[in-house]
Amino acid sequence: MELENLYANPVAVFLGLAALVLALVYYLRWKRGKDLEELAVSLGLPFSPEGPEQGLLEGTGLEIFRLGHSRKASNLVRVQSRAGNVGVFDYRFTVGSGKNSSTRSYTLALFDCGRCEIPVFELKPETLLYKIGEAIGFKDIDLPAFPLFSDKYRLTAPDESRVHMFFTPRRAAWFERNQGLRVQGAPGHLALSKREGPLPVNAWQGFIEEAKAFAAEVLM
Repeated sequence: MELENLYANPVAVFLGLAALVLALVYYLRWKRGKDLEELAVSLGLPFSPEGPEQGLLEGTGLEIFRLGHSRKASNLVRVQSRAGNVGVFDYRFTVGSGKNSSTRSYTLALFDCGRCEIPVFELKPETLLYKIGEAIGFKDIDLPAFPLFSDKYRLTAPDESRVHMFFTPRRAAWFERNQGLRVQGAPGHLALSKREGPLPVNAWQGFIEEAKAFAAEVLM
């Protein structure tokens, strides 16, 4: 009889399912944090379940840390490099509200390089949609000496001259060899990611090595 009453009450069924989904989400986040902590310990790197403070992230001037609401950083692994401090962490934020809301997640490497001359810019892989946009007048910044770079990446910035100064032949060649990256720049800071969505735990070690190579070969 109690089971029949439960199925006769769709609100109770919905609330029960919602509670199960919420519990699963929290469990998976907890499990991910524990797995990343074990990875950091195995690599001899400091780990914090909390990410950098949101105020500090917004203070970098990077656009990604000012988008949306309900912003949250977590699972911070600290890495030392010759170019300065590097933090690798999960980051998510919500855009929209109510039924129209969605959450966007990334695994980011944040570079703190106060002595680096970094302009405001955004670099992302070129897609068919961007190519169509360029055909109808939405232009990006090309590097004439590096046609492969210009073909594979979409580069935008408010100050084109400063971007050309930053993307030296050495840096442009590095990006041609390492395609598919997403980078945002602002004075003293860079954020690097490989895709939208959190990286699997088993991809973090490789990403940390890529971040170290990026710091050594692009920022030095």
